[in-house]
Amino acid sequence: MYPYLFKIGPLTIGSYGVTLAIAFFTAFMVINWQFRKNGCDEELAWDLHFLAIFGGMVGSRLMHILENFRDFLNDPMSMIFTTTGFSVLGGYVLALVLCTLRVRYAGQPFFKIADIYVPGMAVGYAIGRIGCIVAGDGCYGLPCKQAWAMNFPNGLVPTLSDKNQMLAETYRRLFPGEAVPADISVHPTPLYESLSTLALLMILLFAGWRIGGGRRFAFFLIWFGISRFLVEFIRLNPIVLWGLSSSQLLSIFFVLAGFIIMAGAKKRLAKIEESKQPSTGD
Repeated sequence: MYPYLFKIGPLTIGSYGVTLAIAFFTAFMVINWQFRKNGCDEELAWDLHFLAIFGGMVGSRLMHILENFRDFLNDPMSMIFTTTGFSVLGGYVLALVLCTLRVRYAGQPFFKIADIYVPGMAVGYAIGRIGCIVAGDGCYGLPCKQAWAMNFPNGLVPTLSDKNQMLAETYRRLFPGEAVPADISVHPTPLYESLSTLALLMILLFAGWRIGGGRRFAFFLIWFGISRFLVEFIRLNPIVLWGLSSSQLLSIFFVLAGFIIMAGAKKRLAKIEESKQPSTGD
């Protein structure tokens, strides 16, 4: 893996940052295309892009701190300014809150904008997770022996047993009696999520759902929530409640919200159709 690409003087260019920039750019191009296709104001799209970047970066770091609060208390400055340690679900939540407020302020129907926006969110997430693989930033999963397992000896969070005690201890727990290898093979969970989200993108673009009812947005929440909930079982995130990680608890909220939104989609579409009907006077 290649966590660092090159240096320009004192500035080091990391692969994760470059991949993240590509992810944001590609997502914004897809979203702007969707805005034009559906006759929406692209200026609003750019406002939402800025809020998505800000909310995504700040929210993901805050979520990571909450997931590892004891480590934060021991060394808060290190966790705040480190180049690793992001939880995407937290970024989605804060970005969603900020973008919702902006859409409301613009007087636009929320579910129409949300339906337009989610394909870009999907493609951005799929590309961003590849950055986790390239950088080896610790988002990988539990030790495993599958043929597709991966190693990150040079990653930001290496899989070398002498440099990653938590991973080594997990290997001993999963494979008792076996010698811990020098470089531990792990589940490439970011790759699993990337492939799942690409499949989600295809469904969002080609399912033929009408814009405005919230079906695309709801399906995004359901698929994304279930995918992240399942993959958390083979990740190293700490357990916080009921045997689940904080990401899994938040994923449950995503799924429930998605089903509630989906249940009301038909009624919202009916109201849109009624508003298009010409009014008849007496």
